Amino acid sequence: MTQNNQKHNTEKQLQYAQNEVQKAHAELQIEENELLKAKQQEEMEFQQLKQAQQKVKQEQYDVQKAQEKLQRAQEVVMTYQNLQ
Repeated sequence: MTQNNQKHNTEKQLQYAQNEVQKAHAELQIEENELLKAKQQEEMEFQQLKQAQQKVKQEQYDVQKAQEKLQRAQEVVMTYQNLQ
């Protein structure tokens, strides 16, 4: 009977250990999924940042061109005023 109890206890311990391994594996899977999701979020934010930087560069270029136009217009006005 003692040997039978030992075998039963060993089987219970083995089953418990297997359950713990499965639980740890499931937790690892969840963590890997969360890490992947965070990595995808980071990549998306990085792409948005690159787009925002490109937009800022374009707006800076547009402002520079507008300033050049304004300067030319002011020069035309000054020339016109000097002719009068």
